[in-house]
Amino acid sequence: MCYNDKNRVTEGELMENRMESLLHIPCEESEFSDTDTLPLFLRGTYRLKILRIADICFLTAAPIEKVNLAAMRKQRKRLMEITGMECAFRLKTISAYARQKMLEEGIPFILDDKELYLPFLGVVLTSKKKEKVPPARISYLTQKMLLTVLYNGISNATVTEMAKTLEISKMSVSRCFDELEAFQLGMIEGNGKTRRYFRWNKTKREFWDMVRPLLRNPVEKEFLLDCTIPRPLPKSGLTAISHFSMLADNSYGTYAIARQALKDLQLEKLPQVPQGEIPVAVIQVMGYVCLYEGTDEFVIDPLSAVLSLTQEDMNDPRIEGAVDEIMEEFLYDRT
Repeated sequence: MCYNDKNRVTEGELMENRMESLLHIPCEESEFSDTDTLPLFLRGTYRLKILRIADICFLTAAPIEKVNLAAMRKQRKRLMEITGMECAFRLKTISAYARQKMLEEGIPFILDDKELYLPFLGVVLTSKKKEKVPPARISYLTQKMLLTVLYNGISNATVTEMAKTLEISKMSVSRCFDELEAFQLGMIEGNGKTRRYFRWNKTKREFWDMVRPLLRNPVEKEFLLDCTIPRPLPKSGLTAISHFSMLADNSYGTYAIARQALKDLQLEKLPQVPQGEIPVAVIQVMGYVCLYEGTDEFVIDPLSAVLSLTQEDMNDPRIEGAVDEIMEEFLYDRT
């Protein structure tokens, strides 16, 4: 199993190198992870990947067995409808007739990784480059990356190095870099012709002061339970704040669960107390969960715990003092 996984990485890097040698711009390939959204006949017909070229992501479909042109024409349309992305066929061989028809009909293809016909990409590359517009708010993944930079003291990292640190795909890191570039924080260097990388050579406090206005409260929803938590979960909220400071916790514990794991736990079926009554436990549904590794306790990271506090919480002098303790311990540089 491990041997096969390494082969896939090698093949992906080989594909990226071939595309870059043809187009002379960075290319990144990743797995298509949403196969569950596809009909069974499409899952069994193509090997699907996502290719990113010049900030454009599109689907590539490699037929597992021979597929005639009429079927490819219909199935491409269906793949585009479901995924919302352009779709190019990746082919090892093609007849002269099929190649001509695909060119006439504007059906994108990559032939043996040596010949490209990507008309949608040609329009993007030849059009005037538009200024990147910052998103309405930072994504949770980019926020988690920024916190990881703080904790690990990262001052310089390529897309590949950051992907290994966060244990996510290079495609996901590239999207995070796109966001940071759009916010014009001066942290991303490189451009469309060279590899991009993250760089920061100032203090942690200066980093925090710059990114803090962008950071979000990671709590999306709370469940006030009238029972104990159904399985071990990391401490969150004021329970996490009390873990990292001298603050006394509430009479009940507060815990975190990632949004992606919510379906498995089925919290809505557990007994709950009305708003305003004291619960047995509180579970916070988080946009991301970043665990703190500096303790044997099961707890989220201290800065996410601080970000999870409400303005009402911060109006309490005891909590404000606990937050100051955390800032001094984990963020502010000592001289």
